[in-house]
Amino acid sequence: MNSWMRLVMSGLVAAALNVTTFAQAPAAGNPQKAGERLERRGKADQRKGERLEKKGEAQKKAGDRLEAQGKVRAGEKLERKGERNERRGEHLEKKGTRLEKRGEKLENKSENTGQNK
Repeated sequence: MNSWMRLVMSGLVAAALNVTTFAQAPAAGNPQKAGERLERRGKADQRKGERLEKKGEAQKKAGDRLEAQGKVRAGEKLERKGERNERRGEHLEKKGTRLEKRGEKLENKSENTGQNK
């Protein structure tokens, strides 16, 4: 039992020593890089949104074809899935545009503060 207590106590001591490092605030990053990162994320979201919209349209068409073949339930399910993908794609495109604008603002802000110094 003594060795178990020693093991538990050493774990508690190690955890107590690490708590101070966890409590530290992260170092301030470069706002220029953050802006560029936001812009890239925004562009990627826009591209993904466009792909999802195209996928949704294709699913709708496939659903129509299935319904024409007499597979009504499968066709309707595919159409609903296509509509959902289209809406998700539109949402991602809007989100991407917002992120891009935010990134540009952040970059401009960091450039302006850099010029004022």
